[in-house]
Amino acid sequence: MDKDVLSTLNEVVRLMQDGQADAAERKCRDALARWEDDVNLVAMLGAILASKGETGQAENQLRLAIKLEPEFAKPYEDLGSLHLTRGDNDGAIQWFRKALALNPDQASAVRGLCVALERAGRADEARELRHKMRQSMSIGNLLREAEALRANGDIAASEQACDVILRREPRNTDALRILAKAATDDERFAVAEGYLKRIVSLLPNRADALFDLGKFLRDRGRYRDSITELRAAAHIAPDNPEIQSYLGNMLGIVGRTDEALQAYDNCLAQSADHPAALIGRGHMLRVAGRTDEARESYARCTRVHPGIGTAWWYLASLHGYVGSDEDTQLIQQQLDAGTTDRESEAGFRFALARTFEHLEQYGAAWQQYSLGNAAKRSLVNYDPDKIKHDNERIKQVFSHTFFAGTAADKPTDRTPIFILGMPRSGSTLIEQILSSHSQVEGCGELPAIITLTSALTSTLTEKNPGSLHYAEIVEQLNANELAGLGKSYLHNAATHCSDGCRYFTDKMPANFPHAGFIHSILPHAKIIDARRSPLATCVANYRQLFARGKHQSYDIGELGQYYLQYVDMMAHWDNVLPGKILRVHYEDIVADLEGQVRRLLDFCDLPFESTCVEFHKNRRAVNTASAEQVREPLYASGVEFWKHYDPYLDELRTVLAPVL
Repeated sequence: MDKDVLSTLNEVVRLMQDGQADAAERKCRDALARWEDDVNLVAMLGAILASKGETGQAENQLRLAIKLEPEFAKPYEDLGSLHLTRGDNDGAIQWFRKALALNPDQASAVRGLCVALERAGRADEARELRHKMRQSMSIGNLLREAEALRANGDIAASEQACDVILRREPRNTDALRILAKAATDDERFAVAEGYLKRIVSLLPNRADALFDLGKFLRDRGRYRDSITELRAAAHIAPDNPEIQSYLGNMLGIVGRTDEALQAYDNCLAQSADHPAALIGRGHMLRVAGRTDEARESYARCTRVHPGIGTAWWYLASLHGYVGSDEDTQLIQQQLDAGTTDRESEAGFRFALARTFEHLEQYGAAWQQYSLGNAAKRSLVNYDPDKIKHDNERIKQVFSHTFFAGTAADKPTDRTPIFILGMPRSGSTLIEQILSSHSQVEGCGELPAIITLTSALTSTLTEKNPGSLHYAEIVEQLNANELAGLGKSYLHNAATHCSDGCRYFTDKMPANFPHAGFIHSILPHAKIIDARRSPLATCVANYRQLFARGKHQSYDIGELGQYYLQYVDMMAHWDNVLPGKILRVHYEDIVADLEGQVRRLLDFCDLPFESTCVEFHKNRRAVNTASAEQVREPLYASGVEFWKHYDPYLDELRTVLAPVL
């Protein structure tokens, strides 16, 4: 094959893997204008068109490829897949059989034929074919088969293929790794962890085995255990930049800023332009209040990797950033090239929006925010109906009756202060005020409550899929069991806290649906609802490209509905837990700082300390989007900043009408 054609094909494949089918089609058609009879390009275009649902044009291209090269098996297979999508099972069977006649070892064609046979009601033939194929396949092909089945969501068939491998080679760690991924996909996390630990026991000196286990534990919210495995991996492979970068991310999450910076520096010593390390290092410098150094780290990433849109966003989101004409041109060039993935597009759009904002061109800024949010919304999985349904189930359980007879009955040695509500509503400011007190440690957004509720749900899913919500299980627990959950929370939270303070803050906004759960497992905990006016809150969310989570914020209508859900949930907690939650309005803090500080401290049973009024002098690490603002005195102009966008808020006003 011509080297230029091969290079083009590789680029087209990369674009398809990135989900850029339109760009891949353009690239392929441009190449065909030069090499019009190249069978590989002709067949590739057919496959692209099929993936886009343009089945008629796709079939023409694939038949042309067969005409150009009758012995080329792949177009036959693609025609089989195309007929399968049309529901023509018999036609699909014929094409898959033709592909296998030319290439009997083409596992993907065997898989397609098995699916077609099953859909045609010939399950016994499909089962026999799979069994025959697996017995004759090499270990390498079996592994590829198992991974492909897992990636396509056929967990049972993937595990069967792995079983065949392990009967031949009981210590095959590649098969165990696929089984771990399959169990994770199926939310059987205890099973997955068992496989990963088995791999580590078989390969105790392999950094990649420890790395995989560390990443798995991180995804389960077990940060302390994750860091232990990642440190072990870094000890074995100190020159591996990926491990160092990931370790830096983990240390940053648990607030070990200096250690995280060291890990990023270790990574950059091995790979000077490592993008994740440059961005992560920027985050940690920002957290530490070293804004100028953070700006340089982000800027270095944009210079070396101009196609990473999130790097531009992080740079633009720094307080006081003003984008240069050169920066704007570079971003626009990336967007105009048409090869930008949706994740980077979101970053570019938000960065441009901030630039227009500084120029007071609010119409242009809003347009970019809208485009950026649309790009991000296309990437996230968010179901507003599920949110509403879950909240209703929570309210049904955590009622007056529940709280009349159920609660953990013993206070713990440490008192958590939960600050919850909508993001961008002043929760970081409240935490900064409280953490300026000598008896309070600010610990940021802790995942421990959500980890606990998810663990209850996943346990239920394994035993009885789809049967109960976590709240309905809590309803069945006695006081000792609830107290045990409270201790579990404190154990997980301890990863983020030192031992010096009796009080610590947890400012995870998304805890607001779980206020009843919090009170039931930690009845002595303090709960604060950080609230801001509806339009100001929603505009602030819409202007923020969050690092993770907050998926409700990328569609203006869904964002408004989520705000209504929040208000409704908090009204429920006010009803069933009267006096247990303190509502603090951001606007009130701005208007009367000392009065609100005293109110906060009284609620938390803390003596007044003037340092809380002078919160901006607190040099602690702050790991949120408001890190720079809370290091400055309060300014009233921020209260009404949202009004710059007032002409574009008609849809939002309509949704929020019940609370305006």
